[in-house]
Amino acid sequence: MLTSLAVVEVNKVTIGAYPYAIGALVSLLKDGKGQEKKEAVTAIYAICSFPDNQRRAVQCGAVPILLRIADSGFDKAVEVMVLLRFNGCVRILVRVLRNGSSRGIQYALLTLNPLCLYSEEICGEARREGVLEICMRLLDDENEKIRRSISNLIKVLIGNHLMR
Repeated sequence: MLTSLAVVEVNKVTIGAYPYAIGALVSLLKDGKGQEKKEAVTAIYAICSFPDNQRRAVQCGAVPILLRIADSGFDKAVEVMVLLRFNGCVRILVRVLRNGSSRGIQYALLTLNPLCLYSEEICGEARREGVLEICMRLLDDENEKIRRSISNLIKVLIGNHLMR
């Protein structure tokens, strides 16, 4: 039901302004089951089309939870991450690529790949942040999953660049 309310323009501001609304949705993202998570992601997506709500969602801790959900293959979480791009998500993911653990690097790659694939703007930002160069340095990583993800991301970064 909240999803239905969240798609109405005037409600986006009202719901976001309610002190605990976005935090409750983020909690539902974290602790909810299948359909509950889907509803929460869809509601956050709708609400975050209003810029102030993007900031609120980030402050409520949505980004790490969305990263985890996106990693499990839920496309709508990636779409929300695209909306939140103005809050430094690409910069954070690049920092993880540079300084993160093997697992962190793997998650950053798995997140950057669809973000860059579906958004030319994010792809351009990733290239400006040096992701292609970082990927080239990481191609020799011992972890097969990381090498595969790097290879896919390089194709996306070069492919999107050539399509312009």
